[in-house]
Amino acid sequence: MKLRKFKPNDYVMVIKNGKVIKEGLGLSVFYNNLTTSIMVAPSTAFDGAFAFDDVVTSDYQSVCVQGVTTYMITDYNKASKMLDFAYQTNVSTEQKIAEQMALLEKRINNIIKAIVIREVSRKDVRTIIRLADEMAQTIQDALTNDEAIEKLGVSIVAINILGINPKTETRKALEAAAREQILKEQDDAIYKRRNAAIEQERTIKENEINTEIKVAEKEKEKEEKEQEMKLYVQRCDLDMMKEREEREQEMRMRALRSELEMSTEKQEKEFALKEMAATKKLEIENKEMLGKLEIENNEMLGKIELEKKNSEYTALEAENERVKADQQAYALKGLVDAYNNLNVALVEACAMAQTDPSTLMAKAFMNIGENADKIGALNLTPDLLQTITNGLAQKN
Repeated sequence: MKLRKFKPNDYVMVIKNGKVIKEGLGLSVFYNNLTTSIMVAPSTAFDGAFAFDDVVTSDYQSVCVQGVTTYMITDYNKASKMLDFAYQTNVSTEQKIAEQMALLEKRINNIIKAIVIREVSRKDVRTIIRLADEMAQTIQDALTNDEAIEKLGVSIVAINILGINPKTETRKALEAAAREQILKEQDDAIYKRRNAAIEQERTIKENEINTEIKVAEKEKEKEEKEQEMKLYVQRCDLDMMKEREEREQEMRMRALRSELEMSTEKQEKEFALKEMAATKKLEIENKEMLGKLEIENNEMLGKIELEKKNSEYTALEAENERVKADQQAYALKGLVDAYNNLNVALVEACAMAQTDPSTLMAKAFMNIGENADKIGALNLTPDLLQTITNGLAQKN
């Protein structure tokens, strides 16, 4: 179930099982979108413009009729049958209404165009350009009684004709005729004044003026014909240029279409070749990758095996070194134990037995020096000193 609140100027119709169960302005609807449909139509008036430039009068002159139509929907049941005002959640309500009202405006303009063509074809160009208000009233009366407008459920509020304009050439011709009429009236006034003054001279001058007028009219007609011929030639030249440009444009479009088709076919072939090449390349790369992975796997297994052997060798070498170190430590321990149990005095005596007298004498003096604090008095005879010094001299 969903809740939807509409604007105050929206006319809402809630439909269930093909029947309108609720309708009104600015409703708030609580509905099930699976079983219920909603139609939303505008209640305000709309303005539509129209311009018909291909309308022909009774004297075969083209005129352009421009105007504005103000209309609004008054019968929503008829309008809902002729236009699609269905509410959709995925489409903006304003956008949907604008599209349908544009379609309604087009239909109304078509009806107005038929009325305008009928009314304009009954009158000449001089008459029709002065009947803008009458034309608006005629169109409004015709639309009020028109069955098509009634079926659309629309009421015409107002019709305003903004202008009824002839073609440029026709307007110039009408302006020229009016100008000539004004000039003629001016000339008549001059003639009357002169006729009142000099009757005899009027007759002579009147003939001269009439002759000049005829000559001027002939020259003017000649100029107008020449101007019409020039315009006709220019129009023909423009039509030929337009036709030539259209042919050239069509040829260019055909050439571009052919090039586009060829380019598309070429791109499809190139894409297929590129896709095949990419597939082959991918297969080759996959094979190379599998070979590399297999080689790397074998190398890794070889390295793992080598590391295992290196680990076993290192452990064995470490065990051997440990055994050697234990042996050396045991031998050194035995030597140290032997030195610890050795008699120092005995070792010194053995060493002194192999020592020369001078070294023993020096050793004796060293011991004397070390024990000087214990010696009270030391007497050395000259003979002893001479013996010592002689021994040192002989050794040197």
